[in-house]
Amino acid sequence: MTNRKIKDNDAHPDAPLPPHSLHHYIDDASQVTSFATLPTETPLAIGYNGVSHAVMMVTPQDIEDFIYGFSFTERIIRTGSEIHDINIQHRSDALIADVQLANRAQARLSLTKRHLAGRTGCGICGTESLDHAIPKLEPLPYVETLSNDSVLKLRESLRHWQSLGHISGAIHAAMLLDEKGDILLCREDIGRHNALDKTLGTALRSKALTPNLALLVTSRCSIELVQKAVLSGVGTLITLGTPTSLAVNTAIQANLNLVHLPRQDAPRFYNRASR
Repeated sequence: MTNRKIKDNDAHPDAPLPPHSLHHYIDDASQVTSFATLPTETPLAIGYNGVSHAVMMVTPQDIEDFIYGFSFTERIIRTGSEIHDINIQHRSDALIADVQLANRAQARLSLTKRHLAGRTGCGICGTESLDHAIPKLEPLPYVETLSNDSVLKLRESLRHWQSLGHISGAIHAAMLLDEKGDILLCREDIGRHNALDKTLGTALRSKALTPNLALLVTSRCSIELVQKAVLSGVGTLITLGTPTSLAVNTAIQANLNLVHLPRQDAPRFYNRASR
């Protein structure tokens, strides 16, 4: 089991950075000062075995889940057991995570040589080669996609899981669904890639990733989200936003069920896995 250690240089360790904060603004028409609840955006510096690797902008919640998911979708780890320890420090409004990897994961990391300064809207920026940005993906085994009715009922049920988004908006969610379309877990973040990494990290830690499950993201669907879904081995990806043409083509090549659930129209099945 991973040991969790938190050192805080500026605040009490039992008081982590909040996911929201209040900020005032002035209404020009009435000249009245009001307050709004805004989502927190925090830099998270991730290092592996003492060597800096990436700086990502995240919502400071479920950070360990994010580190597991990020490490997995970056192909640094293949199982949760390859992370031995996570040490998180608070420095003012930033987080610094030192991740201790198993030797085989460290060797894998040294071959990738990828360093990036991550942004909330950026998924593959910073890659050193086109092959790393768009790697060849092994086709998934056939999994029957959810029924039209199962996808439609998600419109109502997903709202109950978005606790952070209800408070401030401007926060994406990613959810793991069972074979009936019922939501098993949800993670939220200002970054859509981050939200998916958090969800995958949670499932990875509990060894819950199986092909018959589905993923749902509340954002548009770009190629990076398809890549993460395929790498996780989950057979279906549902997105509330329109997919890009490259995302659709990648889903077809990887045999991933790809479904777009518009706000009002019927679900659009851009790809159904083949046997």
